Amino acid sequence: MPRLEVEFETLKESQPVRMEIDGTGVVVVRTGDTVYAYEDTCPHAGWRLSEGELVDDRIECPGHGWQFRIDGGECADVPAYRLKPVRVVRDGRTIILEMDGT
Repeated sequence: MPRLEVEFETLKESQPVRMEIDGTGVVVVRTGDTVYAYEDTCPHAGWRLSEGELVDDRIECPGHGWQFRIDGGECADVPAYRLKPVRVVRDGRTIILEMDGT
């Protein structure tokens, strides 16, 4: 299973950041002590969500402004669209991001 380890302290609060796992872009967002991760592609138009911003509890796509909930990936604008999650495991101060391999 493709994975990446990152130190929790390196993630800035409420700031989407792009990382890569085996060539796949991943957007990672830290809010408080919680870390969320999704494939870094807007399912609507393909924009990088890591170039967007966090608005309340949603990632806003920089292309068309669609917003996706960080705690589940659902689109607030069109619920049929959803982000593809990346598994997040916390081991002390280390965050492990795991792709499902499909």
